[in-house]
Amino acid sequence: MKYLGINSNITAQPFVSLEGKLTLDWVGAGPPNNSELVNAVENVIFQSSSTAPSGIRTFSITIGEANYLPSTGHYYEYIQDIGITWQQAKDTAEGLEYYGLQGYLATISSLEEAQLSGKQAAGAGWIGGSDAAVEGTWKWVTGPENGTVFWNGLANGSTPNYAFWNTSEPNNLGNEDYAHVTAPGVGILGSWNDLTNTGSTSGDYQPKGYIVEYGGMPDDPILNISASTKISIPEITTIVDDSNCGTGIVNLAATAS
Repeated sequence: MKYLGINSNITAQPFVSLEGKLTLDWVGAGPPNNSELVNAVENVIFQSSSTAPSGIRTFSITIGEANYLPSTGHYYEYIQDIGITWQQAKDTAEGLEYYGLQGYLATISSLEEAQLSGKQAAGAGWIGGSDAAVEGTWKWVTGPENGTVFWNGLANGSTPNYAFWNTSEPNNLGNEDYAHVTAPGVGILGSWNDLTNTGSTSGDYQPKGYIVEYGGMPDDPILNISASTKISIPEITTIVDDSNCGTGIVNLAATAS
């Protein structure tokens, strides 16, 4: 994605391909008016490096730092805090608010959520899963999904709904009871691992932060700070060819989706 607008009050940060995020900063003396916001959004373009792009691309637009996921209506934010424990991250997240929405350690129940929240983590990031209450019974213990079982057993276990463990995880090595998104470069990008409450003191398994989710709590206000849109890229579904070795007309036809 790229910003092509010309407005001295708006600066565009480089597009972050890993997160799929383009950030526009307002640097004007006062708040922007509606026409400036609309103009800024209308001057964002999508480009594909593929020679044959296909499928549907979904784009969300929101104000603030957190990422917005249209399918859940929730917001997600990675907060860096080197060495923070899982319990500290849980307590801190529950004390945060985002435009009035109460925060909590993220509970990830779909591939779309895993991709959005997991790709934000610059290092090992805590999420709201734990089997501390009953070994091998992994539950979401934060937010509106508090108490929901999402995994039973070790690495060869099963999920009643959705889970995204890294290869050979969870393994309960050293009585590990808390879930985190693995650091980039450790196995499957955005996948999960189990750690102790403190994690390691250095390296890839040292906690680097935590992922906060906002939305779905009972007393949350109704917000109108986000929108989404889609681009459907047509694909050729059928081709009718023709041939002619002599003079005459060659008729070729194609049908697009």
